[in-house]
Amino acid sequence: MEKTRKRRNTGRVTLQDVANFAGVGSMTVSRALRTPEQVSDKLREKIEQAVETLGYIPNRAAGALASGNSDIIAVLIPSLTDKASSIFMQALQKILNKNEFQLLLGCHEYNQNKETEIVMTLLQSNPAAVVIFGSQLTEKAYQLLERGNIPTVNVVGSYFKGATITFEAALFESAYDVTCHILDRGYQNIGFIGAHMDNRLQRQQLNGWHKGMLEHYKNADQTVITTTDSASLQFGRYALTEILQSQPYLDAVICSHEEIALGVIFECQRRLLKIPGNIAVACLDGSESCDQTHPTLTSMRIDYQKMGKEAGRMLIDLLNDDDRNENDKPLSQIFSYKFEPRHST
Repeated sequence: MEKTRKRRNTGRVTLQDVANFAGVGSMTVSRALRTPEQVSDKLREKIEQAVETLGYIPNRAAGALASGNSDIIAVLIPSLTDKASSIFMQALQKILNKNEFQLLLGCHEYNQNKETEIVMTLLQSNPAAVVIFGSQLTEKAYQLLERGNIPTVNVVGSYFKGATITFEAALFESAYDVTCHILDRGYQNIGFIGAHMDNRLQRQQLNGWHKGMLEHYKNADQTVITTTDSASLQFGRYALTEILQSQPYLDAVICSHEEIALGVIFECQRRLLKIPGNIAVACLDGSESCDQTHPTLTSMRIDYQKMGKEAGRMLIDLLNDDDRNENDKPLSQIFSYKFEPRHST
């Protein structure tokens, strides 16, 4: 015999609880919370007292669904520990807060299988828009976004034809340019150490390095160490050790992340290898921290803070544009990089 599953009592105070406490109908409570100007001062004060006494928390998602309006912007990022994601998200949040929008965050930790599930959860909150940072979504996830029929901002992610606003970064070009810079300075055996290599964006860096090496007739097969895991100091130290065991004549290393480059520098110092005398080091996602290392670290820099501010500004303008419709041309912007040669090369 099939058992009837009982609905779990969450223990949360409901709208009906507030109504019972105040001695009014639930519709009156709902009206007082959504449009207080439509309720008398005496009744509104009575309901506010009930809300405060019981500790009632309104279901904003349900209210937004009923009214068709939402002040939630859903944001999907790869990782809370990823520096680029963190910088972008903080800059975006400042713009949203100033315009009375709330940020709802989803994080998939570079697990493509989780992205679809998280996208579904974010859409269930009935957001006004979705911002996707650095993701390579599955086809199912893209279909969910298209069916959601809300503005989508795709930031340095895989191509999404349904995106309303697209931000791209010249990752391939930046890796190619720094590779050519190091080769032009006379280095011959240049290795590449990269993390998150199951991500399409990170592979663009590897491809840029590869092109630069081949154009200068250099072997680009024996000096590559990559991982699908997160970037870390430990991985930088480990990878340099691995490369030196097979390529003792290594004289330069390009790292996908700043953390990896710092690990390489520490390992060089442990081995008493001079930088750049014995080995030159550069990274492809540098920040102001690169100016504080010893020696200072050559890096490519993309202004993710500016990108977050611009994404927020364009999204707010879009949401406030009553004349825009789904047939309007999608917006796009390409963010370049800034090359900062320092003492490490």
